[in-house]
Amino acid sequence: MAKGLKSVFLWSAVGLVALIGGLFLAGVVIGFMSAHNDAITFESSAVWVITIFAILVMTGSLVSGIAWMRTIDEAAQEAHKSAWYWGGTAGLAVGGVLLIMATLPQAETLKLPSLFSERTDPAAYLATGAFAMLTLMLIGYLIAWAWWWWKRR
Repeated sequence: MAKGLKSVFLWSAVGLVALIGGLFLAGVVIGFMSAHNDAITFESSAVWVITIFAILVMTGSLVSGIAWMRTIDEAAQEAHKSAWYWGGTAGLAVGGVLLIMATLPQAETLKLPSLFSERTDPAAYLATGAFAMLTLMLIGYLIAWAWWWWKRR
């Protein structure tokens, strides 16, 4: 294991536990306040809690990623950079073809399943498309990463 990687894992685990504890505490506070105050509803408060949660998760993942990249050796760093460039770009290109095809008039007849409990509003389809694009990029990344290491074995 790379020097300093244990520290990255430890701090990531501590951050995750703190985040889960914070979510639990926020749920208790919101539940209590919405039960005792008519001006505060669970639904409106949950939006703020989820927004703060999302910001903290994304910030934590960036900080963890930076710390992790600084602890791995140069070969591993180059493998990941190359895989993200080539694999992520290839996955994005596949998604781009699908995106362009979705603009065709014939695409109107397609009935796509929703990933969000049968929601068919534009936000649900936007999130579904973003998730699909990210999935294609991750598939491309994994293939390019494996190819990079296979060539250098």
